[in-house]
Amino acid sequence: MTIFRLVEKLGQLENEMAKAQKVKADSAKVSSWVSRLAAAGSDRPRFEAVLAALKEDAEVASADLITIAHTYNKGGKKPASKNGAIALIKKRFVEIVRFHAKNRVAEKVRPW
Repeated sequence: MTIFRLVEKLGQLENEMAKAQKVKADSAKVSSWVSRLAAAGSDRPRFEAVLAALKEDAEVASADLITIAHTYNKGGKKPASKNGAIALIKKRFVEIVRFHAKNRVAEKVRPW
């Protein structure tokens, strides 16, 4: 009988943990940080300053950071952790820089 009670108790704990992790992101924080990241454009020092401030901000919860990364990336798969969110933000910045560099080269080559 004790094994069945233990299994039931573990099932209840799993349900409680799943409910506890469903925290909504603060939309004001998300929009503020996304606009700051987008304003950095392809300027690396400015981007690094914004990213450092984002990492140091104690008021940004993991749900907020994940939503910031997802919005800055303009969709796609949501990261599962804070580290994944930071990596996604960095990856998106590299994509932006490469896009602008590619366009600068293309402008030089275009005959018109």
